Amino acid sequence: MDTSREQIALFLRRCDELMQSKYIIADTKIGELLQSIAMSDLLYAFFRDATAHFDYAGAKRKYMNFAPYGDAQKKLLFPEDPVERLAFVFCLFMEFDNKTMDLGWFLQEYFYEDGSFYESFYAFCNQVVKPFRNAVKVMFDEPPRGRPARNPAPQAAVPQEKLPFTPQCIEEEKKLVYSSALAPADKVDALLLLNALAAAKTVPLRCALLSGYDRFARTCGRNNPYVAAMRAELARLKENL
Repeated sequence: MDTSREQIALFLRRCDELMQSKYIIADTKIGELLQSIAMSDLLYAFFRDATAHFDYAGAKRKYMNFAPYGDAQKKLLFPEDPVERLAFVFCLFMEFDNKTMDLGWFLQEYFYEDGSFYESFYAFCNQVVKPFRNAVKVMFDEPPRGRPARNPAPQAAVPQEKLPFTPQCIEEEKKLVYSSALAPADKVDALLLLNALAAAKTVPLRCALLSGYDRFARTCGRNNPYVAAMRAELARLKENL
Protein backbone atom coordinates (compact mmCIF):
# COMPACT_ATOMS: atom_id res chain seq x y z
CA MET A 1 0.00 0.00 0.00
CA ASP A 2 1.43 3.42 -0.96
CA THR A 3 1.80 6.24 1.52
CA SER A 4 -1.15 8.29 0.30
CA ARG A 5 -3.55 5.36 0.64
CA GLU A 6 -2.17 4.57 4.09
CA GLN A 7 -2.81 8.17 5.13
CA ILE A 8 -6.40 8.06 3.85
CA ALA A 9 -6.92 4.73 5.63
CA LEU A 10 -5.64 6.31 8.87
CA PHE A 11 -8.13 9.17 8.50
CA LEU A 12 -10.99 6.69 8.00
CA ARG A 13 -9.91 4.77 11.11
CA ARG A 14 -9.81 7.97 13.15
CA CYS A 15 -13.38 8.75 12.05
CA ASP A 16 -14.47 5.24 13.02
CA GLU A 17 -12.76 5.56 16.39
CA LEU A 18 -14.55 8.87 17.03
CA MET A 19 -17.92 7.33 16.18
CA GLN A 20 -17.22 4.31 18.39
CA SER A 21 -15.91 6.34 21.34
CA LYS A 22 -17.63 7.63 24.43
CA TYR A 23 -18.66 11.28 24.59
CA ILE A 24 -16.23 11.86 27.47
CA ILE A 25 -13.21 11.29 25.18
CA ALA A 26 -14.72 12.77 22.02
CA ASP A 27 -12.54 15.91 22.21
CA THR A 28 -9.41 13.75 22.15
CA LYS A 29 -10.71 11.69 19.23
CA ILE A 30 -11.55 14.82 17.24
CA GLY A 31 -7.99 16.03 17.82
CA GLU A 32 -6.61 12.71 16.53
CA LEU A 33 -8.88 12.93 13.48
CA LEU A 34 -7.53 16.40 12.68
CA GLN A 35 -3.96 15.16 13.16
CA SER A 36 -4.60 12.46 10.56
CA ILE A 37 -5.63 15.17 8.10
CA ALA A 38 -2.46 17.14 8.84
CA MET A 39 -0.38 13.99 8.24
CA SER A 40 -1.91 13.37 4.79
CA ASP A 41 -0.47 15.42 1.94
CA LEU A 42 -3.69 14.97 -0.07
CA LEU A 43 -6.11 15.80 2.73
CA TYR A 44 -4.01 18.67 4.06
CA ALA A 45 -3.81 20.28 0.60
CA PHE A 46 -7.50 19.79 0.00
CA PHE A 47 -8.74 21.23 3.29
CA ARG A 48 -6.19 24.07 3.19
CA ASP A 49 -7.58 25.18 -0.16
CA ALA A 50 -11.23 24.38 0.62
CA THR A 51 -11.14 26.64 3.68
CA ALA A 52 -8.91 29.40 2.24
CA HIS A 53 -11.82 31.40 0.81
CA PHE A 54 -14.63 29.73 2.75
CA ASP A 55 -16.74 32.21 4.72
CA TYR A 56 -17.10 30.12 7.86
CA ALA A 57 -18.59 32.96 9.91
CA GLY A 58 -21.21 33.49 7.23
CA ALA A 59 -21.84 29.75 7.00
CA LYS A 60 -22.45 29.58 10.75
CA ARG A 61 -25.02 32.37 10.52
CA LYS A 62 -26.72 30.60 7.63
CA TYR A 63 -26.61 26.98 8.75
CA MET A 64 -26.55 27.11 12.55
CA ASN A 65 -29.38 29.48 13.41
CA PHE A 66 -32.32 27.67 11.85
CA ALA A 67 -35.19 26.53 14.08
CA PRO A 68 -38.17 24.74 12.49
CA TYR A 69 -41.48 26.55 12.94
CA GLY A 70 -42.86 25.86 16.39
CA ASP A 71 -39.68 24.11 17.52
CA ALA A 72 -37.41 25.84 20.03
CA GLN A 73 -34.46 23.55 19.24
CA LYS A 74 -32.14 24.74 16.52
CA LYS A 75 -31.38 22.50 13.57
CA LEU A 76 -27.94 22.15 12.00
CA LEU A 77 -28.00 22.56 8.22
CA PHE A 78 -25.23 21.99 5.69
CA PRO A 79 -24.07 23.62 2.44
CA GLU A 80 -25.31 21.92 -0.72
CA ASP A 81 -21.92 22.17 -2.42
CA PRO A 82 -19.95 19.02 -1.42
CA VAL A 83 -16.63 20.85 -1.05
CA GLU A 84 -18.20 23.60 1.07
CA ARG A 85 -19.93 20.93 3.17
CA LEU A 86 -16.58 19.30 3.92
CA ALA A 87 -15.03 22.70 4.68
CA PHE A 88 -17.89 23.55 7.04
CA VAL A 89 -17.59 20.34 9.07
CA PHE A 90 -13.79 20.61 9.13
CA CYS A 91 -14.07 24.14 10.57
CA LEU A 92 -16.53 22.86 13.18
CA PHE A 93 -14.03 20.21 14.23
CA MET A 94 -11.31 22.85 14.42
CA GLU A 95 -13.48 24.93 16.76
CA PHE A 96 -14.06 21.92 19.02
CA ASP A 97 -10.34 21.15 19.05
CA ASN A 98 -9.36 24.80 19.72
CA LYS A 99 -12.03 25.06 22.46
CA THR A 100 -13.60 28.10 20.79
CA MET A 101 -16.84 26.11 20.69
CA ASP A 102 -17.79 23.70 23.44
CA LEU A 103 -18.78 20.27 22.13
CA GLY A 104 -21.17 19.69 25.04
CA TRP A 105 -23.00 22.95 24.38
CA PHE A 106 -23.14 22.15 20.65
CA LEU A 107 -24.63 18.71 21.25
CA GLN A 108 -27.30 20.06 23.56
CA GLU A 109 -28.08 22.96 21.21
CA TYR A 110 -28.42 20.95 17.98
CA PHE A 111 -28.74 17.30 18.96
CA TYR A 112 -30.69 17.42 22.19
CA GLU A 113 -32.07 13.96 23.01
CA ASP A 114 -33.92 14.04 26.35
CA GLY A 115 -30.86 15.50 28.05
CA SER A 116 -28.72 12.43 27.33
CA PHE A 117 -25.21 13.23 26.11
CA TYR A 118 -24.92 9.62 24.95
CA GLU A 119 -27.92 9.95 22.64
CA SER A 120 -26.89 13.44 21.52
CA PHE A 121 -23.38 12.27 20.67
CA TYR A 122 -24.80 9.26 18.80
CA ALA A 123 -26.98 11.59 16.70
CA PHE A 124 -24.00 13.90 16.08
CA CYS A 125 -21.90 11.00 14.84
CA ASN A 126 -24.62 9.79 12.49
CA GLN A 127 -25.48 13.20 11.08
CA VAL A 128 -22.08 14.93 11.04
CA VAL A 129 -19.13 12.57 11.44
CA LYS A 130 -20.38 9.66 9.32
CA PRO A 131 -21.34 11.76 6.25
CA PHE A 132 -18.01 13.62 6.56
CA ARG A 133 -16.11 10.33 6.66
CA ASN A 134 -18.01 8.85 3.74
CA ALA A 135 -17.64 11.95 1.60
CA VAL A 136 -13.86 11.89 2.03
CA LYS A 137 -13.82 8.15 1.34
CA VAL A 138 -15.72 8.63 -1.93
CA MET A 139 -13.36 11.38 -2.96
CA PHE A 140 -9.98 10.02 -1.92
CA ASP A 141 -10.08 6.30 -1.12
CA GLU A 142 -8.69 5.03 -4.41
CA PRO A 143 -9.28 1.28 -5.04
CA PRO A 144 -6.28 -0.94 -5.85
CA ARG A 145 -5.22 -0.87 -9.50
CA GLY A 146 -7.31 -3.10 -11.70
CA ARG A 147 -10.24 -3.24 -9.27
CA PRO A 148 -13.30 -0.96 -9.62
CA ALA A 149 -14.63 0.92 -6.64
CA ARG A 150 -17.24 -1.16 -4.82
CA ASN A 151 -19.68 1.72 -4.50
CA PRO A 152 -18.78 4.34 -7.10
CA ALA A 153 -20.27 7.77 -6.52
CA PRO A 154 -23.30 8.51 -8.70
CA GLN A 155 -22.42 10.75 -11.61
CA ALA A 156 -24.31 14.01 -11.86
CA ALA A 157 -26.28 14.60 -15.05
CA VAL A 158 -24.36 16.76 -17.51
CA PRO A 159 -26.21 18.93 -20.04
CA GLN A 160 -25.29 18.19 -23.63
CA GLU A 161 -25.97 21.63 -25.10
CA LYS A 162 -23.36 24.36 -25.42
CA LEU A 163 -23.24 26.53 -22.30
CA PRO A 164 -22.15 30.12 -21.70
CA PHE A 165 -19.38 30.63 -19.16
CA THR A 166 -20.78 31.60 -15.75
CA PRO A 167 -19.62 31.08 -12.14
CA GLN A 168 -22.07 28.16 -12.05
CA CYS A 169 -19.95 26.36 -14.65
CA ILE A 170 -17.09 26.29 -12.17
CA GLU A 171 -19.34 25.01 -9.37
CA GLU A 172 -20.84 22.27 -11.55
CA GLU A 173 -17.41 21.16 -12.74
CA LYS A 174 -16.28 20.97 -9.08
CA LYS A 175 -19.19 18.63 -8.35
CA LEU A 176 -18.30 16.43 -11.32
CA VAL A 177 -14.64 16.29 -10.31
CA TYR A 178 -15.62 15.42 -6.74
CA SER A 179 -17.67 12.39 -7.83
CA SER A 180 -15.44 11.35 -10.74
CA ALA A 181 -13.08 8.39 -11.08
CA LEU A 182 -10.04 10.67 -11.17
CA ALA A 183 -7.13 9.67 -8.97
CA PRO A 184 -7.23 11.43 -5.57
CA ALA A 185 -4.15 13.54 -6.36
CA ASP A 186 -5.72 14.67 -9.64
CA LYS A 187 -8.94 15.60 -7.81
CA VAL A 188 -6.98 17.80 -5.42
CA ASP A 189 -5.15 19.49 -8.32
CA ALA A 190 -8.44 20.09 -10.14
CA LEU A 191 -10.17 21.52 -7.08
CA LEU A 192 -7.19 23.74 -6.28
CA LEU A 193 -7.46 25.29 -9.74
CA LEU A 194 -11.25 25.55 -9.73
CA ASN A 195 -11.44 27.09 -6.25
CA ALA A 196 -8.76 29.62 -7.17
CA LEU A 197 -10.59 30.38 -10.43
CA ALA A 198 -13.85 31.00 -8.57
CA ALA A 199 -12.08 33.50 -6.30
CA ALA A 200 -9.93 35.19 -8.99
CA LYS A 201 -10.60 38.94 -9.29
CA THR A 202 -8.34 40.03 -12.15
CA VAL A 203 -8.46 39.15 -15.84
CA PRO A 204 -4.79 38.04 -16.07
CA LEU A 205 -5.22 35.71 -13.10
CA ARG A 206 -8.47 34.25 -14.47
CA CYS A 207 -6.78 33.76 -17.81
CA ALA A 208 -3.82 31.95 -16.21
CA LEU A 209 -6.08 29.69 -14.15
CA LEU A 210 -8.32 28.90 -17.11
CA SER A 211 -5.23 28.03 -19.12
CA GLY A 212 -4.00 25.77 -16.32
CA TYR A 213 -7.33 24.00 -16.04
CA ASP A 214 -7.53 23.60 -19.81
CA ARG A 215 -4.14 21.84 -19.77
CA PHE A 216 -5.24 19.68 -16.83
CA ALA A 217 -8.51 18.75 -18.53
CA ARG A 218 -6.77 17.76 -21.75
CA THR A 219 -4.25 15.65 -19.86
CA CYS A 220 -6.99 13.85 -17.91
CA GLY A 221 -9.39 13.54 -20.82
CA ARG A 222 -12.08 15.76 -19.30
CA ASN A 223 -14.46 17.03 -21.95
CA ASN A 224 -17.93 18.27 -21.03
CA PRO A 225 -19.99 21.44 -21.63
CA TYR A 226 -18.63 23.10 -18.48
CA VAL A 227 -15.03 22.56 -19.58
CA ALA A 228 -15.97 23.71 -23.10
CA ALA A 229 -17.45 26.91 -21.64
CA MET A 230 -14.22 27.54 -19.72
CA ARG A 231 -12.19 27.01 -22.91
CA ALA A 232 -14.40 29.47 -24.78
CA GLU A 233 -13.95 32.02 -21.97
CA LEU A 234 -10.18 31.51 -22.12
CA ALA A 235 -10.18 32.21 -25.86
CA ARG A 236 -12.28 35.35 -25.33
CA LEU A 237 -9.99 36.66 -22.59
CA LYS A 238 -6.87 36.02 -24.69
CA GLU A 239 -8.27 38.18 -27.49
CA ASN A 240 -8.62 41.12 -25.10
CA LEU A 241 -5.31 40.87 -23.24
